[in-house]
Amino acid sequence: MKKSFKSHFRFNNKIKHPAYVYSEFKNEYKYIGLTHSPITTKIGNIKLFKNPNPADTRDSYIRPFSTHDKKINFNSNLKKGYKLNKKDLEKIKSVKKKYIK
Repeated sequence: MKKSFKSHFRFNNKIKHPAYVYSEFKNEYKYIGLTHSPITTKIGNIKLFKNPNPADTRDSYIRPFSTHDKKINFNSNLKKGYKLNKKDLEKIKSVKKKYIK
């Protein structure tokens, strides 16, 4: 029986930001990037109701698309304590559909 994948937060060393990792395929993770910026490279980000990092009170945003990267580009440690607010789950679901290959 295949072990089911559990979504989690992990730091992406390549983009220098935490990421919401929601799937894995071979040696890659599918993820949505997190940031404090409302705009990244002229693209508007989606504001979250609550910052997933309990130690940070600043506004938090997710990128408006999902992408993938090699597992080696992610920190091996999970971001402990990070949690999505229930109100933000719908935002995550809508972004998952916008997958960039």
